[in-house]
Amino acid sequence: MKIAPSEYFARQAALNEVGPEGVARLQAARVTIVGVGGVGCAIAVYLAKAGVGTLRLIDQDIVEPTNLQRLHGISETQLYLPKAEAVREAIVGLHPWVKAEAVVETLRQANAEELLAETDIVFDGLDNFRTRYVLNRYCSTAELPYLFTSSVALQGHVGLFTPPETPCLECALPGVQDGPENACELLGASSSTVGVVGAIAAEEASKFLLGLRSRVQGSILTIDMMGPDFLLTRVTRRDNCPVCRGEVTKMPDEGVAVMLCGARTANVLPKRTLLVDLKAVAQYASETVLASSDSVLVYRLGSHIVSLFQTGRVIVDGVRDQSEALQIAEKVWKQAERASSPRLAGLTRGLDLLLLNSPPP
Repeated sequence: MKIAPSEYFARQAALNEVGPEGVARLQAARVTIVGVGGVGCAIAVYLAKAGVGTLRLIDQDIVEPTNLQRLHGISETQLYLPKAEAVREAIVGLHPWVKAEAVVETLRQANAEELLAETDIVFDGLDNFRTRYVLNRYCSTAELPYLFTSSVALQGHVGLFTPPETPCLECALPGVQDGPENACELLGASSSTVGVVGAIAAEEASKFLLGLRSRVQGSILTIDMMGPDFLLTRVTRRDNCPVCRGEVTKMPDEGVAVMLCGARTANVLPKRTLLVDLKAVAQYASETVLASSDSVLVYRLGSHIVSLFQTGRVIVDGVRDQSEALQIAEKVWKQAERASSPRLAGLTRGLDLLLLNSPPP
């Protein structure tokens, strides 16, 4: 049985602050979420339930077993698939009237304009400040509303910045260095805290899209679930903030290999754009494949789990540092090149079988 949107949103429309006109306004809204892990996934679910019509879901990572505890609507059947695709599937399955787009990509200075185009507000569901600063600086330059969120252990934060009216994220939190001591792998993550942060953030975005004022605009709300305590801190514009002064220079190149949250996983970018034949690579590594889709192939390579994306980007789990990650990525790229060449792949497989069946010396 199909439920009409008018019936589904009947109670939403009954709110004095929303009404039928507000529901229509939300259905016309376009929202981008960068990072659809715990908080970002919760935000996407609540925005869909609020009636937001178009969601762009951007994430570079895959669903790992430790993620399931805090991902709304994601099950074991979606393990090792791209988070953006898994969340899109969950959203559309429950809310077929939502137009949801999955973008499996790393947000960088070079592609920010392309990925964040044609949107009414941007959510930050990220787990590192380097990418947050890329997002904050682009939104400030483009005068695009930016909703900052974070959650680790039993604490979370929500802040709404609307440049040039308000200060920016770097007025409140300048020069934060990412480190493993602040990662959820060490400090933990609470599914209920993630849900609370996501729910508050989604409500703040809905209010903004409806033209309603909020005390969170230009402020950061800190949520401590141990109390529970809620602390609203007004952000003051820093006189020397280069972002607000329009004096931002290009951020230093982050390098080819970057360690992600948890400190044993690295994201490695190819030196040039590739178009990998994932099906061919899957045949080459068929015995170790964990999951595959049109955009990613996840398989075991020795003691590591490798995620090879169609663009050539590689995520390697279980590495000590960037150097080890880059070495493994180089090996993966060479395997991909061999697999993409039928003649060379055949020779390589034949050699592998010969070595496998050769008697020990």
